[in-house]
Amino acid sequence: MINKVVESAAEAVADIGSGAMIAFGGFVGVPGVPSTLIKAIAERGLSDLTIIACESGRGRAGAQSYGAGGGNQPYIPEPEDGVYPVGYLAELGQVRKAITTFSSLNNPNFDGPLEAGVRRGDVEIELIGQGSLCERLRCGRAGLGGVYTPVGVGTKIGEGKDVRYFDGVPHLLETALRPDFAIISAYQADRFGNLIYRHGARTTNPVVAGSGKVTIVEVEEVVDYLDPQHIVTPSPYVDRIVLSDRRLMVR
Repeated sequence: MINKVVESAAEAVADIGSGAMIAFGGFVGVPGVPSTLIKAIAERGLSDLTIIACESGRGRAGAQSYGAGGGNQPYIPEPEDGVYPVGYLAELGQVRKAITTFSSLNNPNFDGPLEAGVRRGDVEIELIGQGSLCERLRCGRAGLGGVYTPVGVGTKIGEGKDVRYFDGVPHLLETALRPDFAIISAYQADRFGNLIYRHGARTTNPVVAGSGKVTIVEVEEVVDYLDPQHIVTPSPYVDRIVLSDRRLMVR
């Protein structure tokens, strides 16, 4: 029987090397950021990484501004509690390029590690809308070349991209993204790699799953059985499973 559970995060990311393209699930400010795996990648001391994520600009200090959410928002721990956002890799100077949906380059009051790298000329940034980013990853997972979308036509995002008309509306071509690794977070997994999510972890993690040549997931629990009706990501999209170091989210 297939058992995809590995002993440690360090073992799970051991074959990620410098120059790799890595897609990350989750969004800073809601549960679902794969902090344990991000920390393990950071500890490898890599360089020239291309990172793909919805939000890549905040380092560990920037994560503090989210604090405890209001209303029904689950608690988001402070950095000392174990939060390692994707921007932590930029904070360490390990990122060469970021394909992301959010940047604070136009905000004079915030200059995160990613933005600082861009200003120095050390980091390249490619901005794209969240929907288009998810579609590019989905196309990569499905083996498609790309998707035509009306989003971005006539803007800087559309410069240099192929434009075609559908029903009289211009659409630009967004090419598929096929990262080397996909790094995600889920709530529960069985040993085969079937996954379920909860709270905001279902934002982009299910889309990122399977988009890379290798998908690695950190989970709060590994269980013997998952109700098939509740499985969101099926096992063929997952290659490795590791338990998360951070289990502080409100249940």
